[in-house]
Amino acid sequence: MTESVELWRSDPWFRVGAPDLTNLRTFHATGRRITEAELLLYVEADLELCDNGVVLFEEPRFEVATLARELIAWAGDGAEPDHDFEHSPGSYEEPGVVRIAQTGEGWVAGSCFATTTTTPRTWETVNDFVGAFVTEVHRCTARSLLDAGWSLLGAMAALCRGFGLPLTDSRTIVLEVSGQEREFWAFQEQVWDVLEALADDVQTGEEIP
Repeated sequence: MTESVELWRSDPWFRVGAPDLTNLRTFHATGRRITEAELLLYVEADLELCDNGVVLFEEPRFEVATLARELIAWAGDGAEPDHDFEHSPGSYEEPGVVRIAQTGEGWVAGSCFATTTTTPRTWETVNDFVGAFVTEVHRCTARSLLDAGWSLLGAMAALCRGFGLPLTDSRTIVLEVSGQEREFWAFQEQVWDVLEALADDVQTGEEIP
């Protein structure tokens, strides 16, 4: 079976559901700038581990941002890892809440709370699954920040800090989920017009009111 056929027939392993904004809203009320560690801790959403549409494990209010960061570090540059993945949040007594392991037939995902694992997949497919999950977590994080009270610029900055994203990528994600692309770029143009006018005033020696 070719990789393209396998991807066409496969649903991603991880599903991100409704976010829980309780901790983000509480933190936003403090007025402090959110740090990387705080962002990873407070971005929570329902998580499902699935295999071809069948839910093997589900957990509400899961720290999906932390899981995404660990998966990014494990997958690295996309080359097949030489070790398995195990995510064991400190809030759980059991190790291996999310696991991805290599078998003789391919890579499988599972959990200490699941009675079975997923169907084996090639690394290329698993890498695509990881990428799809990380992308959805980035979008979930942007939506959560905005819904919890952050401004567009504040959400962009938080995404940069939390995931190490370039500002251009963070800006694209936040504007897409906000639906305010047109308003944002119109405001940017107004700012540039004001700055250009101020620069002209300085060059001509006019007094700036």
